[in-house]
Amino acid sequence: NWTQNFNHFETAPIFLYNIFMTYIIQDKLKYIFSNNNILLDSLKFCKKNNIGDSHLEYIKISIDKFLACRDISKGFVKFKCPHCPVTHLFPVTCKSKLCPSCGYKYSRTWTENIQKHILNIEHRHVLFTVPQECRKFFFYDRSLLSKLSAAVNQVFKFIFHNISRKRKRKNKISGHSRYYFTDSDIVHYGLISVIHTFGRDLKWNPHVHAIVSLGGFNKNLEFRKMKYFNVDTIAGQWKYHVLKIIENGSYPNRKIEKAAKNTATKLYKENKRFFFNVGNGDINSTKGIIKYLGRYLARAPIAEYKITDITDKEVTFFFNDLANDKKKTCITMPSETFVSHILIHLPPKNFKMVNRYGFYSRHISGRLKEAIDAFRKNIAVSRYSFYQRQMYRTFGMNPFYCPVCKVKMIVWEFYHYRYPPLKKYY
Repeated sequence: NWTQNFNHFETAPIFLYNIFMTYIIQDKLKYIFSNNNILLDSLKFCKKNNIGDSHLEYIKISIDKFLACRDISKGFVKFKCPHCPVTHLFPVTCKSKLCPSCGYKYSRTWTENIQKHILNIEHRHVLFTVPQECRKFFFYDRSLLSKLSAAVNQVFKFIFHNISRKRKRKNKISGHSRYYFTDSDIVHYGLISVIHTFGRDLKWNPHVHAIVSLGGFNKNLEFRKMKYFNVDTIAGQWKYHVLKIIENGSYPNRKIEKAAKNTATKLYKENKRFFFNVGNGDINSTKGIIKYLGRYLARAPIAEYKITDITDKEVTFFFNDLANDKKKTCITMPSETFVSHILIHLPPKNFKMVNRYGFYSRHISGRLKEAIDAFRKNIAVSRYSFYQRQMYRTFGMNPFYCPVCKVKMIVWEFYHYRYPPLKKYY
Protein backbone atom coordinates (compact mmCIF):
# COMPACT_ATOMS: atom_id res chain seq x y z
CA ASN A 1 0.00 0.00 0.00
CA TRP A 2 2.83 2.36 0.84
CA THR A 3 4.44 1.74 -2.56
CA GLN A 4 1.14 2.27 -4.37
CA ASN A 5 0.49 5.51 -2.48
CA PHE A 6 4.03 6.70 -3.14
CA ASN A 7 3.73 6.08 -6.90
CA HIS A 8 0.34 7.78 -6.89
CA PHE A 9 1.68 10.91 -5.18
CA GLU A 10 4.68 11.00 -7.50
CA THR A 11 2.32 11.75 -10.40
CA ALA A 12 0.23 14.17 -8.32
CA PRO A 13 0.82 17.93 -8.08
CA ILE A 14 4.12 18.82 -6.41
CA PHE A 15 2.51 20.29 -3.27
CA LEU A 16 0.70 16.97 -2.59
CA TYR A 17 3.94 15.08 -3.14
CA ASN A 18 5.67 17.36 -0.60
CA ILE A 19 2.89 16.74 1.93
CA PHE A 20 3.32 12.99 1.50
CA MET A 21 7.12 13.18 1.88
CA THR A 22 6.66 15.29 5.02
CA TYR A 23 4.34 12.61 6.41
CA ILE A 24 6.92 9.81 6.03
CA ILE A 25 9.96 11.97 6.87
CA GLN A 26 10.32 10.39 10.30
CA ASP A 27 10.09 6.85 8.92
CA LYS A 28 12.34 6.87 5.86
CA LEU A 29 14.33 3.82 6.95
CA LYS A 30 11.18 1.94 7.88
CA TYR A 31 9.72 2.73 4.47
CA ILE A 32 12.83 1.36 2.73
CA PHE A 33 12.96 -1.75 4.93
CA SER A 34 9.27 -2.51 4.37
CA ASN A 35 10.02 -3.65 0.79
CA ASN A 36 10.25 -7.45 1.05
CA ASN A 37 12.14 -7.91 -2.23
CA ILE A 38 14.86 -5.49 -1.14
CA LEU A 39 15.13 -7.20 2.24
CA LEU A 40 15.43 -10.69 0.74
CA ASP A 41 18.21 -9.60 -1.63
CA SER A 42 20.04 -7.84 1.22
CA LEU A 43 19.81 -10.88 3.51
CA LYS A 44 21.18 -13.08 0.70
CA PHE A 45 24.09 -10.66 0.39
CA CYS A 46 24.77 -10.95 4.15
CA LYS A 47 24.65 -14.76 3.99
CA LYS A 48 27.16 -14.84 1.11
CA ASN A 49 29.54 -12.56 3.01
CA ASN A 50 30.38 -14.73 6.02
CA ILE A 51 27.54 -13.63 8.30
CA GLY A 52 26.96 -16.67 10.56
CA ASP A 53 23.56 -18.34 10.97
CA SER A 54 23.04 -17.11 14.55
CA HIS A 55 24.04 -13.57 13.57
CA LEU A 56 21.77 -13.70 10.51
CA GLU A 57 18.85 -14.86 12.65
CA TYR A 58 19.48 -11.98 15.04
CA ILE A 59 19.48 -9.55 12.07
CA LYS A 60 16.10 -10.92 10.92
CA ILE A 61 14.63 -10.52 14.43
CA SER A 62 16.02 -6.96 14.65
CA ILE A 63 14.42 -6.05 11.31
CA ASP A 64 11.11 -7.52 12.43
CA LYS A 65 11.22 -5.54 15.68
CA PHE A 66 12.25 -2.36 13.88
CA LEU A 67 9.32 -2.57 11.46
CA ALA A 68 6.95 -3.10 14.40
CA CYS A 69 8.41 -0.19 16.41
CA ARG A 70 5.72 2.21 17.70
CA ASP A 71 3.03 0.26 15.82
CA ILE A 72 0.09 0.14 18.23
CA SER A 73 -1.31 -2.95 16.52
CA LYS A 74 1.92 -4.88 17.19
CA GLY A 75 2.34 -4.00 20.84
CA PHE A 76 1.15 -1.63 23.54
CA VAL A 77 1.05 -1.01 27.28
CA LYS A 78 -2.17 0.40 28.70
CA PHE A 79 -2.01 2.49 31.87
CA LYS A 80 -5.10 3.30 33.93
CA CYS A 81 -5.78 5.76 36.71
CA PRO A 82 -6.61 3.88 39.96
CA HIS A 83 -9.30 6.48 40.86
CA CYS A 84 -11.02 7.30 37.54
CA PRO A 85 -11.65 5.75 34.08
CA VAL A 86 -8.77 7.68 32.37
CA THR A 87 -6.43 5.37 30.40
CA HIS A 88 -3.32 5.94 28.30
CA LEU A 89 -2.16 3.60 25.55
CA PHE A 90 1.59 3.54 24.81
CA PRO A 91 3.08 1.78 21.76
CA VAL A 92 6.00 -0.58 22.40
CA THR A 93 9.36 0.50 20.95
CA CYS A 94 11.87 -1.89 19.38
CA LYS A 95 15.10 -0.81 21.16
CA SER A 96 16.99 -2.05 18.11
CA LYS A 97 20.30 -0.63 16.86
CA LEU A 98 18.65 -0.29 13.45
CA CYS A 99 16.19 2.28 14.77
CA PRO A 100 17.44 5.90 14.82
CA SER A 101 14.76 6.92 17.32
CA CYS A 102 15.48 4.12 19.82
CA GLY A 103 19.23 4.55 19.29
CA TYR A 104 19.00 8.24 20.16
CA LYS A 105 16.97 7.50 23.29
CA TYR A 106 19.41 4.77 24.38
CA SER A 107 22.34 7.10 23.86
CA ARG A 108 20.79 9.88 25.95
CA THR A 109 19.68 7.51 28.70
CA TRP A 110 23.07 5.80 28.94
CA THR A 111 25.01 9.04 29.14
CA GLU A 112 22.66 10.38 31.81
CA ASN A 113 23.12 7.23 33.88
CA ILE A 114 26.91 7.26 33.62
CA GLN A 115 27.45 10.94 34.37
CA LYS A 116 27.53 10.29 38.12
CA HIS A 117 30.57 8.01 37.54
CA ILE A 118 32.60 10.48 35.46
CA LEU A 119 35.34 12.29 37.40
CA ASN A 120 35.55 16.05 37.21
CA ILE A 121 39.00 16.06 35.61
CA GLU A 122 40.30 16.76 32.11
CA HIS A 123 39.81 14.11 29.43
CA ARG A 124 40.78 13.77 25.80
CA HIS A 125 39.04 12.20 22.83
CA VAL A 126 41.33 9.98 20.73
CA LEU A 127 40.25 8.27 17.50
CA PHE A 128 42.01 5.01 16.54
CA THR A 129 41.54 3.87 12.94
CA VAL A 130 42.47 0.74 10.99
CA PRO A 131 44.22 1.04 7.58
CA GLN A 132 42.20 0.04 4.54
CA GLU A 133 44.31 -3.08 3.86
CA CYS A 134 43.33 -4.55 7.25
CA ARG A 135 39.63 -3.68 7.46
CA LYS A 136 38.29 -6.70 5.55
CA PHE A 137 39.80 -9.13 8.08
CA PHE A 138 37.64 -7.69 10.85
CA PHE A 139 34.65 -8.39 8.60
CA TYR A 140 35.63 -12.03 8.09
CA ASP A 141 36.11 -12.56 11.85
CA ARG A 142 33.80 -10.31 13.89
CA SER A 143 35.32 -11.48 17.18
CA LEU A 144 38.42 -9.43 16.33
CA LEU A 145 36.43 -6.22 16.87
CA SER A 146 36.27 -6.75 20.63
CA LYS A 147 40.06 -7.12 20.64
CA LEU A 148 40.40 -3.59 19.25
CA SER A 149 39.08 -2.11 22.51
CA ALA A 150 41.47 -4.28 24.52
CA ALA A 151 44.31 -3.11 22.23
CA VAL A 152 43.45 0.55 22.92
CA ASN A 153 43.63 -0.20 26.65
CA GLN A 154 47.04 -1.84 26.16
CA VAL A 155 48.28 1.25 24.28
CA PHE A 156 47.34 3.59 27.13
CA LYS A 157 48.64 1.15 29.74
CA PHE A 158 52.01 1.29 27.95
CA ILE A 159 51.93 5.10 28.20
CA PHE A 160 50.59 5.57 31.73
CA HIS A 161 52.72 2.79 33.27
CA ASN A 162 55.91 4.07 31.58
CA ILE A 163 56.65 0.59 30.21
CA SER A 164 59.30 1.83 27.75
CA ARG A 165 61.31 3.34 30.63
CA LYS A 166 60.97 0.18 32.69
CA ARG A 167 62.32 -1.93 29.81
CA LYS A 168 65.52 0.17 29.88
CA ARG A 169 66.21 -0.66 33.52
CA LYS A 170 69.56 -2.36 34.05
CA ASN A 171 68.25 -4.16 37.12
CA LYS A 172 64.96 -5.74 36.09
CA ILE A 173 62.17 -5.68 38.68
CA SER A 174 59.30 -8.17 38.64
CA GLY A 175 55.90 -6.77 37.76
CA HIS A 176 54.56 -8.30 40.98
CA SER A 177 57.03 -6.40 43.15
CA ARG A 178 55.88 -3.34 45.07
CA TYR A 179 58.93 -1.53 43.70
CA TYR A 180 57.93 -2.08 40.08
CA PHE A 181 55.95 1.19 39.95
CA THR A 182 57.51 4.48 41.06
CA ASP A 183 55.59 7.34 42.68
CA SER A 184 55.48 9.17 39.32
CA ASP A 185 53.82 6.27 37.47
CA ILE A 186 50.07 6.48 36.88
CA VAL A 187 48.78 3.04 37.83
CA HIS A 188 45.04 3.76 37.67
CA TYR A 189 43.68 5.80 34.74
CA GLY A 190 40.21 6.11 33.24
CA LEU A 191 39.26 4.92 29.74
CA ILE A 192 35.95 4.49 27.91
CA SER A 193 36.05 3.09 24.38
CA VAL A 194 33.29 2.81 21.78
CA ILE A 195 33.62 0.54 18.73
CA HIS A 196 32.22 1.75 15.40
CA THR A 197 32.26 -0.29 12.20
CA PHE A 198 30.82 2.25 9.76
CA GLY A 199 32.20 5.34 8.11
CA ARG A 200 30.18 8.36 7.06
CA ASP A 201 29.64 6.81 3.62
CA LEU A 202 28.33 3.55 5.23
CA LYS A 203 31.36 1.53 4.10
CA TRP A 204 33.00 -1.04 6.38
CA ASN A 205 35.45 1.02 8.43
CA PRO A 206 36.16 -0.36 11.93
CA HIS A 207 37.57 2.20 14.35
CA VAL A 208 37.53 3.03 18.06
CA HIS A 209 36.55 6.27 19.78
CA ALA A 210 38.37 6.55 23.12
CA ILE A 211 37.76 8.99 25.96
CA VAL A 212 40.80 8.90 28.27
CA SER A 213 41.52 10.78 31.48
CA LEU A 214 44.49 13.15 31.44
CA GLY A 215 45.87 11.78 34.66
CA GLY A 216 45.18 9.17 37.30
CA PHE A 217 46.35 7.71 40.58
CA ASN A 218 49.77 6.35 41.47
CA LYS A 219 50.45 3.28 43.61
CA ASN A 220 49.81 5.36 46.78
CA LEU A 221 46.45 6.50 45.30
CA GLU A 222 47.68 10.08 44.92
CA PHE A 223 46.43 11.94 41.84
CA ARG A 224 48.96 12.75 39.10
CA LYS A 225 48.28 14.77 35.96
CA MET A 226 49.32 13.59 32.51
CA LYS A 227 50.79 16.60 30.72
CA TYR A 228 51.15 15.16 27.21
CA PHE A 229 51.05 11.95 25.16
CA ASN A 230 54.00 10.73 23.11
CA VAL A 231 52.38 10.53 19.67
CA ASP A 232 55.07 8.32 18.10
CA THR A 233 54.83 5.80 20.94
CA ILE A 234 51.04 5.58 20.63
CA ALA A 235 51.27 5.14 16.85
CA GLY A 236 53.87 2.39 17.13
CA GLN A 237 51.98 0.52 19.84
CA TRP A 238 48.68 0.76 17.92
CA LYS A 239 50.30 -0.62 14.76
CA TYR A 240 51.84 -3.52 16.69
CA HIS A 241 48.54 -4.52 18.34
CA VAL A 242 46.40 -4.24 15.18
CA LEU A 243 48.78 -6.40 13.13
CA LYS A 244 48.95 -8.98 15.93
CA ILE A 245 45.14 -9.12 15.99
CA ILE A 246 44.72 -9.78 12.27
CA GLU A 247 47.57 -12.33 12.30
CA ASN A 248 45.79 -14.45 14.91
CA GLY A 249 42.24 -14.27 13.51
CA SER A 250 40.00 -17.28 12.91
CA TYR A 251 39.06 -16.93 9.26
CA PRO A 252 36.63 -18.99 7.13
CA ASN A 253 39.34 -20.47 4.88
CA ARG A 254 43.10 -20.81 4.41
CA LYS A 255 43.20 -18.29 1.58
CA ILE A 256 42.00 -15.44 3.82
CA GLU A 257 44.26 -16.63 6.64
CA LYS A 258 47.28 -16.49 4.32
CA ALA A 259 46.25 -13.05 3.04
CA ALA A 260 46.04 -11.77 6.65
CA LYS A 261 49.56 -13.00 7.47
CA ASN A 262 50.98 -11.56 4.23
CA THR A 263 49.32 -8.19 4.89
CA ALA A 264 50.69 -8.09 8.44
CA THR A 265 54.20 -9.01 7.24
CA LYS A 266 54.08 -6.34 4.53
CA LEU A 267 52.93 -3.60 6.91
CA TYR A 268 55.52 -4.62 9.51
CA LYS A 269 58.26 -4.00 6.95
CA GLU A 270 56.81 -0.73 5.67
CA ASN A 271 57.49 2.40 7.64
CA LYS A 272 53.80 3.19 7.59
CA ARG A 273 52.18 4.95 10.50
CA PHE A 274 48.68 3.85 11.46
CA PHE A 275 46.51 6.93 11.59
CA PHE A 276 44.96 8.05 14.82
CA ASN A 277 43.60 11.44 15.70
CA VAL A 278 43.90 13.25 19.00
CA GLY A 279 40.99 15.67 19.38
CA ASN A 280 41.69 19.39 19.45
CA GLY A 281 41.71 20.61 23.02
CA ASP A 282 40.87 18.79 26.21
CA ILE A 283 37.43 17.96 27.52
CA ASN A 284 37.73 19.74 30.85
CA SER A 285 34.26 19.27 32.29
CA THR A 286 31.83 16.49 33.11
CA LYS A 287 29.32 18.08 30.77
CA GLY A 288 31.86 18.00 27.96
CA ILE A 289 32.65 14.32 28.31
CA ILE A 290 28.96 13.41 28.50
CA LYS A 291 28.47 15.31 25.24
CA TYR A 292 31.25 13.34 23.57
CA LEU A 293 29.99 10.01 24.86
CA GLY A 294 26.48 10.75 23.64
CA ARG A 295 27.80 11.64 20.19
CA TYR A 296 29.73 8.41 19.68
CA LEU A 297 27.62 5.89 21.56
CA ALA A 298 25.55 3.14 19.94
CA ARG A 299 23.46 4.63 17.16
CA ALA A 300 22.10 3.75 13.74
CA PRO A 301 24.68 3.89 10.91
CA ILE A 302 22.84 6.80 9.30
CA ALA A 303 20.56 9.57 10.52
CA GLU A 304 17.26 9.80 8.66
CA TYR A 305 17.64 13.49 7.85
CA LYS A 306 20.66 12.58 5.67
CA ILE A 307 18.45 10.52 3.36
CA THR A 308 17.42 13.04 0.72
CA ASP A 309 15.63 10.98 -1.92
CA ILE A 310 13.90 7.59 -2.12
CA THR A 311 12.66 5.88 -5.27
CA ASP A 312 11.52 2.33 -5.94
CA LYS A 313 15.05 1.28 -6.88
CA GLU A 314 17.51 3.80 -5.42
CA VAL A 315 18.31 5.73 -2.26
CA THR A 316 20.25 9.01 -2.13
CA PHE A 317 21.93 10.29 1.02
CA PHE A 318 24.63 12.81 1.87
CA PHE A 319 27.58 12.95 4.25
CA ASN A 320 30.31 15.42 5.13
CA ASP A 321 33.51 14.04 3.61
CA LEU A 322 36.39 14.41 6.08
CA ALA A 323 38.94 13.72 3.33
CA ASN A 324 37.57 16.68 1.37
CA ASP A 325 37.43 19.32 4.13
CA LYS A 326 33.98 18.14 5.31
CA LYS A 327 32.42 18.98 1.96
CA LYS A 328 28.81 17.84 1.58
CA THR A 329 28.85 14.78 -0.70
CA CYS A 330 25.82 12.94 -2.11
CA ILE A 331 25.76 9.22 -2.90
CA THR A 332 23.06 7.39 -4.87
CA MET A 333 23.01 3.60 -4.64
CA PRO A 334 20.56 0.75 -5.32
CA SER A 335 18.14 0.13 -2.45
CA GLU A 336 19.45 -3.43 -1.96
CA THR A 337 23.01 -2.12 -1.57
CA PHE A 338 21.88 0.61 0.83
CA VAL A 339 20.05 -1.88 3.08
CA SER A 340 22.99 -4.33 2.91
CA HIS A 341 25.39 -1.56 3.96
CA ILE A 342 23.26 -0.94 7.04
CA LEU A 343 22.72 -4.61 7.97
CA ILE A 344 26.41 -5.56 7.93
CA HIS A 345 27.03 -3.01 10.70
CA LEU A 346 24.47 -4.61 13.03
CA PRO A 347 26.65 -6.36 15.66
CA PRO A 348 25.96 -9.93 16.83
CA LYS A 349 23.65 -10.41 19.79
CA ASN A 350 25.16 -9.35 23.15
CA PHE A 351 28.23 -7.86 21.44
CA LYS A 352 29.81 -5.27 23.74
CA MET A 353 30.20 -2.00 21.85
CA VAL A 354 31.18 0.12 24.89
CA ASN A 355 34.06 -0.92 27.17
CA ARG A 356 35.29 0.71 30.36
CA TYR A 357 38.77 0.32 31.83
CA GLY A 358 40.77 1.54 34.82
CA PHE A 359 38.85 3.45 37.46
CA TYR A 360 35.82 3.58 35.10
CA SER A 361 35.49 -0.22 35.06
CA ARG A 362 32.68 -1.82 37.04
CA HIS A 363 34.94 -3.76 39.40
CA ILE A 364 37.52 -1.72 41.32
CA SER A 365 38.95 -1.98 44.83
CA GLY A 366 37.35 -0.27 47.81
CA ARG A 367 40.46 1.87 48.38
CA LEU A 368 40.36 3.16 44.81
CA LYS A 369 36.64 3.95 45.16
CA GLU A 370 37.39 6.10 48.18
CA ALA A 371 40.19 7.90 46.31
CA ILE A 372 38.08 8.78 43.27
CA ASP A 373 35.06 9.92 45.32
CA ALA A 374 36.83 13.21 46.04
CA PHE A 375 37.00 13.91 42.27
CA ARG A 376 33.36 13.25 41.55
CA LYS A 377 31.10 16.20 40.91
CA ASN A 378 27.71 16.14 42.58
CA ILE A 379 25.22 16.03 39.73
CA ALA A 380 21.50 16.05 40.44
CA VAL A 381 19.98 13.14 38.53
CA SER A 382 16.30 13.55 37.75
CA ARG A 383 13.92 10.96 39.18
CA TYR A 384 11.89 11.19 35.97
CA SER A 385 12.87 9.16 32.92
CA PHE A 386 14.13 10.70 29.68
CA TYR A 387 10.79 9.87 28.01
CA GLN A 388 8.79 11.61 30.76
CA ARG A 389 10.94 14.75 30.57
CA GLN A 390 10.73 14.89 26.78
CA MET A 391 6.94 14.53 26.86
CA TYR A 392 6.66 17.25 29.48
CA ARG A 393 8.85 19.65 27.44
CA THR A 394 6.85 18.95 24.28
CA PHE A 395 3.27 18.63 25.53
CA GLY A 396 3.43 20.02 29.08
CA MET A 397 2.27 16.76 30.69
CA ASN A 398 3.69 13.63 32.31
CA PRO A 399 2.13 10.70 30.39
CA PHE A 400 2.33 8.36 33.40
CA TYR A 401 0.21 10.62 35.63
CA CYS A 402 -3.54 11.03 35.37
CA PRO A 403 -4.35 14.51 34.01
CA VAL A 404 -7.53 14.60 36.13
CA CYS A 405 -6.52 13.07 39.49
CA LYS A 406 -2.78 13.98 39.29
CA VAL A 407 -1.80 10.54 40.60
CA LYS A 408 0.51 7.94 39.08
CA MET A 409 -1.32 5.47 36.85
CA ILE A 410 -0.89 1.70 37.03
CA VAL A 411 -0.25 -0.91 34.34
CA TRP A 412 -3.60 -2.27 33.18
CA GLU A 413 -2.92 -4.32 30.05
CA PHE A 414 0.05 -5.46 28.01
CA TYR A 415 0.19 -6.90 24.48
CA HIS A 416 3.03 -7.79 22.14
CA TYR A 417 2.74 -9.67 18.86
CA ARG A 418 5.62 -11.97 19.79
CA TYR A 419 4.12 -12.88 23.17
CA PRO A 420 0.36 -13.28 22.76
CA PRO A 421 -2.23 -13.35 24.26
CA LEU A 422 -3.20 -10.07 25.93
CA LYS A 423 -1.95 -9.92 29.52
CA LYS A 424 -4.32 -8.29 32.03
CA TYR A 425 -3.37 -6.96 35.46
CA TYR A 426 -6.88 -6.67 36.95
